[in-house]
Amino acid sequence: MIGAPAFAAYCTRKETAAAAAPLTGFRTVRDCASGQGLRPIGNGWAQELFDGPFYVRDAGAAGLPAVSLVFVQSRDGDTVADDPSTLGGGETDKHLIYEGLSRVAADAVLAGASTARGPETVFSVWHPQVVALRRDCGKPRHPAQIVVTSSADLPIEEGLMFTTPELPVFVIARSGVADALRYRTRGRRWIEVIDAGEPLSMTAAMRHLHVRGLRVISAVGGRRTATSLIREGLVSDLYLTTSAITAGEPHTPFYVGEPPRLSSLLEKAGRGTESGVRFEHLLIGSASESVL
Repeated sequence: MIGAPAFAAYCTRKETAAAAAPLTGFRTVRDCASGQGLRPIGNGWAQELFDGPFYVRDAGAAGLPAVSLVFVQSRDGDTVADDPSTLGGGETDKHLIYEGLSRVAADAVLAGASTARGPETVFSVWHPQVVALRRDCGKPRHPAQIVVTSSADLPIEEGLMFTTPELPVFVIARSGVADALRYRTRGRRWIEVIDAGEPLSMTAAMRHLHVRGLRVISAVGGRRTATSLIREGLVSDLYLTTSAITAGEPHTPFYVGEPPRLSSLLEKAGRGTESGVRFEHLLIGSASESVL
């Protein structure tokens, strides 16, 4: 097993890189978040870079966690790339939003198997200011990790996420592969495999996670997992960063099929060298009806 020493070294590398990253920040274009049941968060450092508070939701529907989606897309709306940084979101988006404010108040970060398949993939916060803000929110150092899979193709034996006991991991799987995954994770008490039925029901999985105490979940992809969450009415908020470049695999928006109904609450524009980058906080589906 890789274990704690490798994870400690990984955290040091990530924290050092985040602290050294040049962040130019955003300016506010529009803020209509008042009255939408959202909580503003941010310390002085974050509010200066974000030009105001970042808004989060603390509660979902009865018996369900509050789920937000976090995506970066090219200017053409494409989201699939071998290296997400090539989509052009920029360093501010990566460290302030994607690995930052969108996770500060989250009990867990959720991703599809493809997004979570890297051997050193761990979803957490890394910039020292964001780490401090998460601590001030009363959250553990690292959010729980949630992986959604329809197969047993996960790096259970060598992946950092799956070999670090201090990281609670929940694997959401369809019934046909749940037993195989339980066999592969036997003896690892920090990993729980959730049988979400056949076909896989994200609603059933979310109810199980809510019982486990996970009240706020940040979902980071991929697009098929995001689409499943949207179609089952489980997502209220979308944090979407749009770059100023053409990049990624063509025709790969964050959803598959019919686009969801969206309403924009907050819009920010990139500053300095990241001019042309745009961030939006949007409401999805039924949640958007209250502001239309």
